[in-house]
Amino acid sequence: MTKKLAKVTTETRDYFADTFTVYYLEPTFKDKLTTARKFQNCVNYYLKHKKVEKWPLDYCFRNQTEEERKIILRKYWLKYFSFLLDEQQNIQHINQRIQEGKPIKIGENLGFIRMAFTRIMMKTLNEERAENLKQKKE
Repeated sequence: MTKKLAKVTTETRDYFADTFTVYYLEPTFKDKLTTARKFQNCVNYYLKHKKVEKWPLDYCFRNQTEEERKIILRKYWLKYFSFLLDEQQNIQHINQRIQEGKPIKIGENLGFIRMAFTRIMMKTLNEERAENLKQKKE
């Protein structure tokens, strides 16, 4: 059972990317300190650090269907954040939620989002520190 939960499938990648979409695009302007808002800020910080020119909202258009938007954003999230799928614990968590048929909605997947937030920030800060050390040596 555990071995099956540890396998990255297309379903796993889709659920992972759809979780990012829900937490990034969900309107959270009422409370600036919500987990979703913090997650948005973290993703923005990482994308800015990576000097990404097009951000998620640049791929969202009024004339798109929800399915078209979902497909485009899945590719986007996997392009920049697939490193989070390198951890077995994340894969197991996502696959377990898929098996249980749990929907993706704000407030339901807080542990995963907080873990993603932490890993994204750690990766960004470590890369920035490495760049600063490299610049000092030169």
